[in-house]
Amino acid sequence: MQSAEVEKFAEEEKVEESWFEFYQSFTELFEFFCANTTIHGTIRLNCSKRNKMKTGFWVVLYCCAFGMLYWQFGDTFNQYWSYPTNMAIVLQSKKVIFPAVTVCNLNPYRFGQVNEYLNQLDDFAKETLSTLDGYSISRQLNEDTEVVDLEDIMMNNTSTKETFRLDKTITLTKIDAKDGSRQKVGFKLCDASGKDCNVQSFWSAVDAFHEWYKFHFMNIMSEIPLVLPIPEKLMKQFILTCDFNGAKCDSYYSHFHHPTYGSCITINGDMNNSNLWTAIKPGKMFGLSITLHTDQNDNMPILSSAAGAKVMIHNPKQSPLAEHQGFDIRPGTETSISVREDQVKLLGAPYSECTSDGSNLDFQLLYNSSYTQQSCRQSCFQHKMIATCGCGYYFYPLPPGMEYCDYNKHPGWGHCFYQLYEKMVKHTLGCFQRCPIQCRETMYQLSAGSSKWPTSVSKAWITRVLSNTTGYNRTSKRSDIARLNVYFQELSLRSFDETPAIDTQNLLSTMGNQWSFWFGSSVLSVAEMAELVFDIAAMLIIVGYKKYEKKKEENENVNLYVIQTCGTPDLNGRTVTSSQVHERSNNSEGKMDTKPA
Repeated sequence: MQSAEVEKFAEEEKVEESWFEFYQSFTELFEFFCANTTIHGTIRLNCSKRNKMKTGFWVVLYCCAFGMLYWQFGDTFNQYWSYPTNMAIVLQSKKVIFPAVTVCNLNPYRFGQVNEYLNQLDDFAKETLSTLDGYSISRQLNEDTEVVDLEDIMMNNTSTKETFRLDKTITLTKIDAKDGSRQKVGFKLCDASGKDCNVQSFWSAVDAFHEWYKFHFMNIMSEIPLVLPIPEKLMKQFILTCDFNGAKCDSYYSHFHHPTYGSCITINGDMNNSNLWTAIKPGKMFGLSITLHTDQNDNMPILSSAAGAKVMIHNPKQSPLAEHQGFDIRPGTETSISVREDQVKLLGAPYSECTSDGSNLDFQLLYNSSYTQQSCRQSCFQHKMIATCGCGYYFYPLPPGMEYCDYNKHPGWGHCFYQLYEKMVKHTLGCFQRCPIQCRETMYQLSAGSSKWPTSVSKAWITRVLSNTTGYNRTSKRSDIARLNVYFQELSLRSFDETPAIDTQNLLSTMGNQWSFWFGSSVLSVAEMAELVFDIAAMLIIVGYKKYEKKKEENENVNLYVIQTCGTPDLNGRTVTSSQVHERSNNSEGKMDTKPA
């Protein structure tokens, strides 16, 4: 017995180690894997193979562990592919760039090229008020108004607007409510055929009158550019003094004219000079201080019925949107606005659908500034307006080659516009879905307060100083001036940074924890599993190849004979019977046996 074991051991020693050696069977492969792997529990499959009950128990337990592991893997990958995010708030104390401040005087000019038609509209408005409420305006609406010639503003020659006919069929009327409790006020608009009509009604007669007047105003102004430059002399009449951080800021602003909000000036609107607008300290003394001339003589008393100024604080890289931003300040007051800057940084695809510059939009942005969601929506609406109504909405920029709406040229455009606008308000137009949020956005948290300015005691010396330095009329009332202060509350920047909740490193760490929990192994054990899969695939290929070779060899060794019932002709043309075939084959075999080696 001992000699047999010694001989077996000697034979095993004689076997030389080779570079590549494969298993003889799948049983040998699995036994070797279970006995040598570092995965916990697999050795029990090999040790308990003589006990079928234990083997079955460990097989079930092993399969359940694998099932739970890969169920958790699937759940982890589902969370990873949903791309969740975390929001980190970082507070930094550093120098910050001062925001852009846009101020409008709420007193638009009347242009000589269309002043005749604006006077007709004012007379029509007086008739409408008299018919609607029996109220008669004794004072002329266009009295003491300032008329500006476009040729004094624009470099190119401007021609007078073609003959315009005011459509007096579009008038304000009282509309009975369905419940009969109260009357609305509105005006009716029809399409080009006159068959399909809708009524724009309002509970407030003031709102209805303003909207009706603005509708006619847009038609009159259709050939006047939306944004116009302001002459230097008119600009100095609005901004009396401008100081930033103790220094004058007269040469660091741009100016334009808005048809509703009048003369507008943007201070620090040029990012090329942003270094000059760095806030070094918080407080009013280190911010922006402006003295404004708030003229009470309205050029357009119905279109702009407010007195004072409109203030917008925005990113220097972005255009001011006067229709949607800002707030008004009262004349004869000093308004102080403290600013706190917040920056939001969002992750792009695949974590969100945000955009950095709007380059992935399927339409052209109409604003010459950096991307904002609001400017995108207004551009989208303008494109929809042109595609549906054939002309553009006057208060939004135009694409090249297009023109603004005029009911003399585009009858029925008002009916089309208000239908689109209703869809826009109900979020069914599609512009909200087509305009993603911006990935990086600068927001300003504002806190404002105001006080009476100047006081009765200080009015004399303040007006004297202003008259000596700016040409301001000392006899003017206190309500003709206002002061605005904008400054940082504190030089602390809050940054809201979006980060991945599960990145690649966290994914691998979670998978490693789950693998260790169920099998108590490491990444090398995963390599062992991969090796097992490779060995199984290799054995399947080898076994399949051997079967293929064996079948091919059997097909080559088979002799096929065609036997006829009557006989088979041999090579000499003679007929050979089946018995003769067997006889000849036996003779040939005998000859082969007797042939010498």
